[in-house]
Amino acid sequence: MTQSVRKGFTLNEVLISLVILSVIGAAFTRILTYQTRYLAHETSLRTARSVARTANNILLSDLRAVQDSGGVDSVWSTGKTIRILVPYRFGLVCATNGPVTTVSMLPVDSATIALSVYKGFAWRDSLTGRYHYIMPSDPTGADIPTTGVGPTCTGNGTNQAQILSVSSLARSANVLEVKSPAASGATVAAPVFFFQKVTYSFRTSGVYPNALGLWRNVEGGANEELVAPFDTSARFRFYQVGDDTSRVSPPAVGDIRGLELVLAALTPVKASNQASKPMQKVVTSVFFKNVRAY
Repeated sequence: MTQSVRKGFTLNEVLISLVILSVIGAAFTRILTYQTRYLAHETSLRTARSVARTANNILLSDLRAVQDSGGVDSVWSTGKTIRILVPYRFGLVCATNGPVTTVSMLPVDSATIALSVYKGFAWRDSLTGRYHYIMPSDPTGADIPTTGVGPTCTGNGTNQAQILSVSSLARSANVLEVKSPAASGATVAAPVFFFQKVTYSFRTSGVYPNALGLWRNVEGGANEELVAPFDTSARFRFYQVGDDTSRVSPPAVGDIRGLELVLAALTPVKASNQASKPMQKVVTSVFFKNVRAY
């Protein structure tokens, strides 16, 4: 008589296996949870950095064109708002006759003209290298640039400037007249540019509650919220002549030679495991440039 062999696991073996699997499963779950949280945190920081870098690029596009003398129009004591005079079209002075200055302006894209709001012009003094800013009393009406007499710039006769008219990509230069008696000192062939007044400010976002947004306003145009969200510590700091480090309190606008952009950006969406929105602070210094010798 043969005895049958019973195959299988004992209860103790099954229990031990379950315990081992539970330990491995718990460890794997913990690792997976940590990795998921780490990925969410890194994604949040990367998104916040993207917000700061976008704001940085937008600000630098205008700030790098600002002159170091007269280019800052006003600043708020809070450090949250600045207004700058941004060039958008360049040319040369042809002649000045009383309150009228005739200028030859380089070709420019039509979109630039359409998106800009004329607020005055500036001409460069060859003796000091500084620009004189002329703000007409009525920059949106009677004092806006009008078409001038071409030979005043291109002709070679008496009181004619002999400045060649330039064309590029099917766009032609324009001879224009700008009005202001204050420009009587502008000499022939002096560089000139038209400018607009642009205000940048960190103020309450219209998109993200309890956060700031970077707003841009071209005087005479609409307010635009460019990028958000930012922490309440986002602001502008200021460099004065001779400063090695930026200062919180703004000096007189005529003494400002640069800005420090404190872009304390937040991630737009907070992860479920985060108590608050992660912040990434990008700090950039930009100094206004102006070559004062030919």
